[in-house]
Amino acid sequence: MRRLLEGAARRGMGRLFVVVLPLLTVLSAVIGVLVDSVVAALVLAVLLGLLATALVLAVVSARARMLAERVDRVAEDRVSAERLFDGGHEWRELAEAIDRMAMARRTQAEEVVQERVRSKRLLEELPSAVLLLDGPALIYANRAARELFAMPEDAAHVDFVDRGYGALLDAVEEAAEVGRPIDLELDRGDRTFTARASRLGPDQVVLVIRDITRVRRLDAVRRDFVVNASHELKTPVAGIQALAESLALALRHDPSRATRMVYRIEHEAGRLARLVRDLLDLARLEEPENVQQRRRVNVAEVVRAQVQRMEPIAAERDITIDVSLPALAVVVALPEDVRSIVTNLLENAVRYNRDGGTVTVCLTREDAHVTLEVSDTGDGIPEQDRDRVFERFYRIDKARSRAAGGTGLGLSLVRHAAERHGGTVTLHSEVGVGSTFRVELPVAAG
Repeated sequence: MRRLLEGAARRGMGRLFVVVLPLLTVLSAVIGVLVDSVVAALVLAVLLGLLATALVLAVVSARARMLAERVDRVAEDRVSAERLFDGGHEWRELAEAIDRMAMARRTQAEEVVQERVRSKRLLEELPSAVLLLDGPALIYANRAARELFAMPEDAAHVDFVDRGYGALLDAVEEAAEVGRPIDLELDRGDRTFTARASRLGPDQVVLVIRDITRVRRLDAVRRDFVVNASHELKTPVAGIQALAESLALALRHDPSRATRMVYRIEHEAGRLARLVRDLLDLARLEEPENVQQRRRVNVAEVVRAQVQRMEPIAAERDITIDVSLPALAVVVALPEDVRSIVTNLLENAVRYNRDGGTVTVCLTREDAHVTLEVSDTGDGIPEQDRDRVFERFYRIDKARSRAAGGTGLGLSLVRHAAERHGGTVTLHSEVGVGSTFRVELPVAAG
């Protein structure tokens, strides 16, 4: 019987009942005949039944413990369930089910890990600062946040008050209390930020901070540009309108005066045309560039053409233009940008020169750069104005600039066009002697 029970224990609970219970019934009957007592037979049968039940429970408990241990091993990915279970068809089905469950769990775990990696990578690349706080504890801060608050990657706390961002702490606390997003804007030195604090859980708040300094500066530049452009356009338009009204009267009563008015109208119209041209150039330079539109441009040809255009204007004031050009000085660039650089430098050199002065144009190619230098013998630029002459609509002497027909945009266009092609523009000036503008453009496309 022991061997049968051990075999039953090995083969499982189902087979144990098949073998043990009929055996107990036979033993009970035999003992009843031998003892010749019904009561004794019944008592013995009950005792044997209890013994069999205890044995079955022990076998089932041992099997359950073994099953739990093996399932743990499968859960830890140490082995397949099919290698842990032997026996009949029922155990194989259980092993297959456990394997399927383990595979599904591993797949879900891998997906969660990959999603976390993608989410963290995305947060790390965001230009906005992102912080996740659980009460006062810092759970996560992306790269932009660590740079903004100058803290290490493993920081567990950020003191907004000590760092001058106390308003952020107030927003975080308010968002945690009211349960809705809190938006605010704050200035820190010369920088401007917007922030939003949003509650994610009972104590968790996510804080997103954007640096809008550049956006605000661009808005200010645009507003100033509209105001300045409107003012610059209004002056020649009003002048042309007044001159046209006076011209109608002068044609009838003073023909010689009418001739002078025609000349002044022509002057104002030319100034208006130059302003419109510069505004269009400025708008073109601010548009996203299509690099495929760049092509080989011989800067020497562009300089030669613009010098020929400016020579009659210079001759009216007895200004000499000296030119030193190679036969070939090629760069890969947008032709319109090269023309804008050369045109504005030459026009300024002639316009702000003294009568009888000289303009010197020198073009050279050195290594991987083409260098253009334009010098004049004018009044020069005071030191305090040299850093600002490249700003839009900035003028050293507004009265003189308007009299000369300047728009205040020329040098801004030169710098913008040069920098867009990876080049540079520098200025050397001496009051009472003159100024020299030097532009370097890379030969290859930048």
